[in-house]
Amino acid sequence: MTLAPDGLARLVTAALPDERLTAADLETCCYGPDTEIFGNSDGAAVLTVKRSGGLTAAWLVLLVVHPDHRRRGRGRALVAESAARARAARAVDMHLGTATPRYVWPGVDFRFTAALALFEATGFEPYGAACNMAMPTSFRADSPAGVVVEREGSDRAAALASRSFPHWLDEVERAAAAGTCYAARADGTTIGFACHSVNRAGWIGPMATDPERQRAGIGRSLLGAVCASLSAAGHAEADIAWVGPIGFYAKAGAVVDRVFRNAKLTL
Repeated sequence: MTLAPDGLARLVTAALPDERLTAADLETCCYGPDTEIFGNSDGAAVLTVKRSGGLTAAWLVLLVVHPDHRRRGRGRALVAESAARARAARAVDMHLGTATPRYVWPGVDFRFTAALALFEATGFEPYGAACNMAMPTSFRADSPAGVVVEREGSDRAAALASRSFPHWLDEVERAAAAGTCYAARADGTTIGFACHSVNRAGWIGPMATDPERQRAGIGRSLLGAVCASLSAAGHAEADIAWVGPIGFYAKAGAVVDRVFRNAKLTL
């Protein structure tokens, strides 16, 4: 049985009400290319398998069990089925969460104790961590002299991403299409971009400045633009997803609010 986005959203809301994941968020993150959803209203998993060159790897994008059906082996069974499907696709390992460019979380939140225990018991090995930062959307910053920040209405931000940040191209293109991408330009040349609500409503990212134009205040002005957009949409605070570097956002008033474990299961 394959759950439709609204059915998956009801299951996630029952299991993780504080996440406020909508059907639209889940449709974006869990119903993309190379992704399969299996399970039912009691529990479900989302698996993505990707190939790069001669290597195949898998990502467990989401695993969720309804509160009424926990402690019955449902989570273990979903992990086992995910691993079996990944092996059948010739994946060499299966990672937790980090299925760029469409992910629900950048790992497993350290507050999700039961999930951490489940993945530990089923053989996943930790190898790192990632964090989100909470950002007040009241933040604003003026643009440097000669720089204009505007909502992206062309493909020029995508061109910058393709040239200098190809791992973010998919997200930038989707944000531009949705009207949630902002671009910084100098003399008509795009020198930076910032996006929000790409995979999840209210989350900031990706953001980048042309490597040759960094440390000039361009990033701060872009951050101010996306904060203004989010504030206008009713968000008093936003999460900056999968942060790096921490110092840049900390200077703008952001604080670390979530930390995620990265782990993988060797298949």
